[in-house]
Amino acid sequence: MATVRMGLPVDHGSLRLHDESAPSRCGSCAQPVGAWATDRLTGLLGRWGWDDQAPATYRRAQRRWEQVALLMIDLDRFKKINDEYGHPAGDVVLSDVAAVLTAHTRPTDLVCRHGGDEFLVLLPRTTGGEAAMVADRILRGIRALQTEITTNDGYHVTLHGQTASIGVASHVPTADDTLIDLVRDTDAALQRAKRGGRARVQVHDPSAFAAERKADSAALHHLLALQDLMSSDQLPQVLVALSDGAKNAEELLSILGPKVILTLERLQDNGFVLRRAARYELTAAAREWITDVLPAVAAWTNRHHGLVH
Repeated sequence: MATVRMGLPVDHGSLRLHDESAPSRCGSCAQPVGAWATDRLTGLLGRWGWDDQAPATYRRAQRRWEQVALLMIDLDRFKKINDEYGHPAGDVVLSDVAAVLTAHTRPTDLVCRHGGDEFLVLLPRTTGGEAAMVADRILRGIRALQTEITTNDGYHVTLHGQTASIGVASHVPTADDTLIDLVRDTDAALQRAKRGGRARVQVHDPSAFAAERKADSAALHHLLALQDLMSSDQLPQVLVALSDGAKNAEELLSILGPKVILTLERLQDNGFVLRRAARYELTAAAREWITDVLPAVAAWTNRHHGLVH
């Protein structure tokens, strides 16, 4: 939602963009760190700072047999703000969201802008229930924001009603657990929050995650089978064949062959899973297929499903 007005330049007060001349402080992280570890826009930990501090915090919980929780926060439809009002407006929203995260976390928590509109919060000595309450407060804080921005056309706009999807996971790490496991579980919860309609907190459910992983494995198997059927120099031809609506089904079948067609059809119901697959440890070639081929696969299978029997 947005309220538009013309007037004097907007003063963002304490929520203005990060002042690079000010001392570096990574949001609510455990200790001040160098500029290399800090996200310059929000003042929170950046990706490098997270990679430096989060594993140590996790290992500390592991040594002490203490519960640790993770929040993964993704702003809903944030791209629309950048597209409609410009990237400087999006930057102001990100800074305001960072202020909400800082206000609702402790000095011992690690708060990170991990990239784009995704934030991570690592909460040591925190149960899943406690983490869910923190996430709910953050969700309400983001929704209550009144963010004043200036559009590229010079209009002053107050943005309100921003929402977020938040995934929550926690565990007492055993000797065999890793931070990657906790991130994986939290990401699974975040994806369920998005599928459930966004603007909500979703706590990780191990049983539901196991079922999703089974579907993931099947979809990835089909994707890699498709990759094996083709050499890399066939990719442009495949993309043209899939996206050219003028081609009839027989022509596509002659270009791709029946094995490839069958594999494409098996992928029909797994587009969501495969878009997530970039988060798994896949080869660069597999990620290329996910990025370049899946949209064309989805469009083609919607038109020609059942061509090969």
